[in-house]
Amino acid sequence: MIRWGLVACAIIATGACAAKPKPAPEAKPLETVLTLAASCAVPFRDNAVLQQQMPLPVWGTSLPGAKVTVTFDGQDKTATADKQGRWRVVLETMDAVKLKSVNDCPAGKTMTIVCAKDGEEAVSAITNLVMGDVWLCAGQSNMAGRMKRAGHPKNYPTNSVVTAHYPALRRLDVSENKWQICSPETAVHISRVAFFFARRVQREALVPMGLMVTAVGGSNIESWLNQPPYATGGNYTRLLSPLVGYGIRGAIWYQGESNEKDGRGYQPKLESLITGWRKVWKQPPSSDSGVPGADFPVHFVQLPGIGQSTLEYPAGGDGRAEIRQAYFETLALKNTGMAVTIDIGAPGEHPPNKYDTGVRLARSVLQKEYGFKDITACPLYTGHKIKGNTIRVSFDNAQNGLMIAKKEGFLPPTPTPDAKLQWLAIQAKDGTWHWADGKIDGSELVVSSKDVKEPIAARYAYTRHPCGNLLYNKDGQPVGPFSTNGYGTKE
Repeated sequence: MIRWGLVACAIIATGACAAKPKPAPEAKPLETVLTLAASCAVPFRDNAVLQQQMPLPVWGTSLPGAKVTVTFDGQDKTATADKQGRWRVVLETMDAVKLKSVNDCPAGKTMTIVCAKDGEEAVSAITNLVMGDVWLCAGQSNMAGRMKRAGHPKNYPTNSVVTAHYPALRRLDVSENKWQICSPETAVHISRVAFFFARRVQREALVPMGLMVTAVGGSNIESWLNQPPYATGGNYTRLLSPLVGYGIRGAIWYQGESNEKDGRGYQPKLESLITGWRKVWKQPPSSDSGVPGADFPVHFVQLPGIGQSTLEYPAGGDGRAEIRQAYFETLALKNTGMAVTIDIGAPGEHPPNKYDTGVRLARSVLQKEYGFKDITACPLYTGHKIKGNTIRVSFDNAQNGLMIAKKEGFLPPTPTPDAKLQWLAIQAKDGTWHWADGKIDGSELVVSSKDVKEPIAARYAYTRHPCGNLLYNKDGQPVGPFSTNGYGTKE
């Protein structure tokens, strides 16, 4: 379904992630004053990034019965406004001009919209448009959190803002109905996760990037859903629906803190969000571009650690262990990916390090959506075999080998080969859990314990806040938490 007309809406709110969100106000009926001059939908503004390599819808309103002609990059498309004044055209597939570097300034083009009726004509123009890849960035406050002031040592590496001269990186400010071109002055307003995600993708893919950030602090996932058996949420209605139909390459999602207690019950909700958004977007595919259409990619953040874990319960299952499993299970949907963040958590709800979060999302997207097969994403459990008193565990994205390492700040994890791998447990035949030893064998982990002769299961990082000496691939990407048998704590 396409939303019509010019809609102004507020976008990023702040607040604690775990706080109970305030009920969203009821959506008011859309009141559009129709004029002959075209009123385009929210994203069609000066400096916009338009999605390349797929048929591109453009829509808005004029007077009922008006003949509307959209001219852009050598194309002319015409439609007639219906009885409500709504019109829509679809431009043919266009390609982005490859950037020479992230600092390259692409030449913008102008879209002209002519509306004619009863001998009168109104001409509108949208300027400095570039073709590229548009990413929807949604969630709650850990996605909403902005770069803010330059040089904040806890929030991102030094000079991230003062060097942010990226003319081909642009953010849609929905609250003001305008696209902002990234500069040291405007970068402070961009979501930290979205900024570092886009900067890394752009560095590798060398394509203009557009970011549409719709994130609300403290919001639960229910407020973003749009299909049965769930009610349509207020944030979906107010913030997301005005963007539905705008050409996008995909979406990134960072939410779940407000749904932590759902555990594995979060999985059907996340699946509903992904399938529901894809359904209404009705994105037209391009047969030869390799860019997905209706089933656009969605990559999400598996929640980081919070608080402090105890060593008293090797079985784990506390805190965010089971909602993390819900993210892992959602990867069964096609065109999905996940960034693991267990090693960059904090005692509180807002871990300052969003740099690594954005980069890990970017690595997942670059590998799966842009075809950079030499870039590894976070390794995830793929299977295990029990042999004697050991359990041999396999992972993807570990073809270059695994390592034990410790992460500090924004630096790559430091290998600690002589350290014991922490938060690794093994289950005996009698059902009891014991802390275990882990031996790395190339791309596999061999789990054992001197106290367990007949093991039946293994778990790693299956707790609220695993930290210390953790498991990584040789490229410095953290291995995701796993449990090889069921997900409760009483097996």
